[in-house]
Amino acid sequence: MHPKYNLIILDFDGTIFDSHAAIVTTMLRTFQHFLPDHPLPPTEELNHLIAQGQSPEVTFRALLQHHPAALAAFDELEWVRTFRALYAIHGQPLTQPYPGAMDLVRTLTQAHKIPVAIVSNKGFPALRAGLETHGFFAPDLIPEELVIGDGVFPGGKRKPDPAGFAEGLVPMLRGWFAARGAETHQTWLDAPEGVDMQKVLMVGDTMTDIRFARNIGCPVVWCRFGQGIHAECEAAGPEFVVDDLREFVAKVLGGDDQSYSVIEGDTSMTIQEISAMQLSGHGFYL
Repeated sequence: MHPKYNLIILDFDGTIFDSHAAIVTTMLRTFQHFLPDHPLPPTEELNHLIAQGQSPEVTFRALLQHHPAALAAFDELEWVRTFRALYAIHGQPLTQPYPGAMDLVRTLTQAHKIPVAIVSNKGFPALRAGLETHGFFAPDLIPEELVIGDGVFPGGKRKPDPAGFAEGLVPMLRGWFAARGAETHQTWLDAPEGVDMQKVLMVGDTMTDIRFARNIGCPVVWCRFGQGIHAECEAAGPEFVVDDLREFVAKVLGGDDQSYSVIEGDTSMTIQEISAMQLSGHGFYL
């Protein structure tokens, strides 16, 4: 039986891992590191920027619009370097897989025999740490060779630029298939008429992911439970919508899944909530 898809591409943040608290915490720590005498960014603005799926430097520039002098002195490389260093210490422990994420990856790769790749604008070291810590990095699950993050994108062209697929993932897939002695399974990559993009599926939670899917010409699954802005993502008309990873197989592949309660609602956290968790000793620090 031929699988419905030849390849499934997963986003990371807000798709298979819940990292909202980790991102907010690290953004605030970075902001305070460079501007200790300035007020923290407004909660709504920070959550809105995170929901857009933008890179750290774009988010910081937007936040600094309120501080012209700081914006004029903004050192993009230094801010991003500091953000990633702080994320490794304070954000990584807060980055946890969503319920059903591991079962879904196992089902896709082992039961349906569909290769699974990760394409995320998150820094590659953070991707690797999260996937490795929680057991996703394995030759028969998500191989490291099929993970693209910031620092690995060809020419630095991150999502939604299609280069991440055509110039990055496709050559990586060819090498991965060849190393496994599975040349016969890569014929879809080298078909004379080109790759059938209807057999490639993107899965993500923000407009960045939906635009990436549109740019490479493949269908997309929108994870409504993630960090994206609901009105924008719904208006974009994704082919599939899931409220929980545990309903993915039934909704997207048309197979059986178990009965689970639907998880809906805004998972964003306010700065006040994070501050309260800090005071109560739950490990959230500003």
